[in-house]
Amino acid sequence: MPGRLVPGAVELGPIVRGLSLGLESSAAEPPEDFWARDLAQRVALATPSDTAWGVFLRGTLEAIRVLGDEGLVRRCLEICGHEQPVEFFRYPVRWRLQMLSLCLEALAARHGGSVKALRLVGRQGMSNFLCSHAGTLLLKLAGSDRKRVLEGAPAGFRMGLSYGKHVTRWLGPACFHWSMEREFMPLPLMEGVLQVLVESTGARNVRVVGRQTGALDSQYELSWE
Repeated sequence: MPGRLVPGAVELGPIVRGLSLGLESSAAEPPEDFWARDLAQRVALATPSDTAWGVFLRGTLEAIRVLGDEGLVRRCLEICGHEQPVEFFRYPVRWRLQMLSLCLEALAARHGGSVKALRLVGRQGMSNFLCSHAGTLLLKLAGSDRKRVLEGAPAGFRMGLSYGKHVTRWLGPACFHWSMEREFMPLPLMEGVLQVLVESTGARNVRVVGRQTGALDSQYELSWE
C-alpha cells in the first residue's frame, strides 16, 4: 500500500527538494544515507506481483557496468540467478531495487554522492532503453514530435510495468508536469530518466525538478528550451 511504512524505515513525508539535473539547488540535501534507507523501504514494499519488462533490468545492469565495473555486475547477476534478463519477459521489480541497493555505496563513492549516482543510473538506463527494441519501437511510433513522445510515454510505462500510475499535463509550451503514484524507482533516478526522455526529442537545456510526496509517490516538473 502506498505510504505504508515498514518497521525501522525512514519517514519520507513530503520532501520538497527542488533538486534539478541542470542547476545546483539551494535546498538542503537529505543526509547521504537517506537514499540507501529509501531503497531498503522500497524493497520491503515491493510485492511478487510488482514486475517489469526485462529491458529495464538490462538497462540498469548496463548502467552499473558503465558507471561501475564488471565486479559489480557479477554481484548483481547473482540476484537474478546469473541469467541475463530477456527484454520482454517480466521480472520482479524487487530485483532491480536490490541491485541498486547493492551498488549504491560504490557508485556514490565514484560519482560524488548517492543523488548524483542515482541520476546517472537513470540517465544511462534510459539511454540503454531507447536503443533497445522496445525503445526504438516507441520512438518510431512517436516520431520526433515532442508532444507525442511526452504524452505517449505513460502508456509505455503501463505496458512495461505491472504497477504504478502516471498522470501528465502541460503547464506551458515548454513546461510539463508528471505525477507518479506507486513508482518503485527512487526520485533522483527518475529525474535522470525523464531528462534523457526529453533530450531524445531534441530539446536543449532540459531541467527536471522532482518532489517526493510519499513513500512511492513523486511529482516532476520538466522544462526546456
